[in-house]
Amino acid sequence: MANSAVNPLFKHFRQPSVYVKLPSRGKFWPANSLDLPPTEEIAVYPMTVKDEVLIKTPDALMNGSGVTDVIASCCPSIKDAWEMPAVDLDTILIAIRIASYGPTMDIDTKCPHCGVENTHTVDLRILLDEIKTPSYDPLPIGDLVFYLKPQTFKNINSNNIIAYEQQKLIAALGDSDLTEEEKIAQFHQMFPKLTDLNIMALVNCIDAIQANDDLVRDRDHIKEFVSNCDRMTYQRIKDQIDQYIEQIKLQPVQAQCTECTETYSTDLIFEQSNFFG
Repeated sequence: MANSAVNPLFKHFRQPSVYVKLPSRGKFWPANSLDLPPTEEIAVYPMTVKDEVLIKTPDALMNGSGVTDVIASCCPSIKDAWEMPAVDLDTILIAIRIASYGPTMDIDTKCPHCGVENTHTVDLRILLDEIKTPSYDPLPIGDLVFYLKPQTFKNINSNNIIAYEQQKLIAALGDSDLTEEEKIAQFHQMFPKLTDLNIMALVNCIDAIQANDDLVRDRDHIKEFVSNCDRMTYQRIKDQIDQYIEQIKLQPVQAQCTECTETYSTDLIFEQSNFFG
């Protein structure tokens, strides 16, 4: 039989099983990072076996490549998942979970009233409907106007890696045989890096600053400003960003204990290592 250029099994390949609208509606995505259809609904395919292995590989999860590779596989409209704004991350991951395993997921919780372990079934479709995007209105402070935005997945992942490494170093210092003076000296060496991490987390959420007739977008100029502004200005920007972060968090799930029948709420924190499986 002659070889065919087209695989006769092609029509049996996986097909999109979920279509989802991103909370951002495509806003905050850089040019060429997202191919948003006119309907604003992106197609989501179920994971392949390769995707399932990748999403559970610790090293791939730590450096973020496991997440971005799986998103690229399951969401062809997303051309650069590293540039994905944080407001869309949970929606995309939940949609991939639904496409791969169905609309429900069991979660284990502990009753705060009697301590009994409970298993509850969560309807992920309801969670998708509840996800909202903050308005990100301009923030005037004095003579300046700040245009804020969500961090990208790349920013979040980089910050998490740096924070994790710093935490390991601090833990290692606590367990080391160094003298107190040596430990203090080591901590003073790490302190500037921790400070810079906090500053960059703020800088990455500022799209631009309007200063009279100048609209400043240069990242170095914005970082220099954040590093040198007064404490009250810094805190007002941070408070507004923290408010936006709180708004995009998944809403707690209400659960009832099977033992004492008391009702309680539990936060949903999706870890990729156990969320997909």
